[in-house]
Amino acid sequence: MLKRVIPAFLLALGLVGARDAACVTIAFQDGTLLPGGAPYSNTLDTEIQQGNPTLALGGNLTIRVDALFNGGDVQGLMMFGNIFGALPDQIPLGSTINSAVLTLSVFDSSNVPIGTISVYQMTTTWSESSTWNSLTGGVNIGSDTVASPDDAHTVTATGLTTFDVQASLQAWSSGATNFGWMFSDSSTDSIQFDSSEAATVTARPLLTVDFTPVPEPGSLVLAGLAGAAALCVRRLRRGFRPE
Repeated sequence: MLKRVIPAFLLALGLVGARDAACVTIAFQDGTLLPGGAPYSNTLDTEIQQGNPTLALGGNLTIRVDALFNGGDVQGLMMFGNIFGALPDQIPLGSTINSAVLTLSVFDSSNVPIGTISVYQMTTTWSESSTWNSLTGGVNIGSDTVASPDDAHTVTATGLTTFDVQASLQAWSSGATNFGWMFSDSSTDSIQFDSSEAATVTARPLLTVDFTPVPEPGSLVLAGLAGAAALCVRRLRRGFRPE
């Protein structure tokens, strides 16, 4: 009898965990309401130009990324601030990030020659008033960023394009400081996309994160956390998005 009771008890713990540690999806976009009803407004973005090394462009409605413009490189910077924490519309630190997708609205794509757009996790601080010179010669890959990009691909069409930034979100959830991303273009034909200051709210950068919250220490949820995370991943693979 005891042998049958123990597995049943463990199964019950797992079911509790799977219920209480269910995956959650939050979309962050300036001017768009969060699940709790408040508008999100913590996106920072700008571009820095080697050809205009003291020019601050944080108020621009667009962001350019280019290997050659006005005689030099142009890098894009972006950060979704205040997305981690204990509030209802934040991602709890320690959560498992099941997916994280950054969506940009492109109005000028890279075609002649076609360039690869790379998104690197930043490891140093910056602001919308940053310039090429204030960042000491722009952003240096491997010292101001991690060595490898989260995602890199060509953007040859206007409209919406997406980047997989799960690696960055998981690093931040695990304790790394969120300094956002740097965008680079391998081509002298730029890509341009709408910034968080764009007049059309739906054209502003959008970060969609699906995660499994970390359970409280000592909670019964601990027993079912692994199963809940696996369930979320299976649902994502089927195209399921929880409400």
